Amino acid sequence: MKKIAAGGILVFCGVLLYLGVYIPASLEAVKLSGWSTPPGRLGTALQEIGGTTPFVFAIIMMAAGACLLLWGCLLDDILRKKTENKTETLEQQVN
Repeated sequence: MKKIAAGGILVFCGVLLYLGVYIPASLEAVKLSGWSTPPGRLGTALQEIGGTTPFVFAIIMMAAGACLLLWGCLLDDILRKKTENKTETLEQQVN
């Protein structure tokens, strides 16, 4: 349960940080007069406002949160069912 709560908080904070960087960058991108092709218009705006590092950090936070959510929801249930099946088979062998 703790993994699910921590994962949810990380995803939520990552989304807030992402939006907090993306919205000002998109507003700045409208004002750009020129940009280079590899990073594009948004990438150039992110570099100008200094939002590249928080942008990447937000994506990492969302990915880590999603991993924790999946780990807490799916993997724990799978492991619990595996141990239940092993105890059931041992009980059947004893009987």
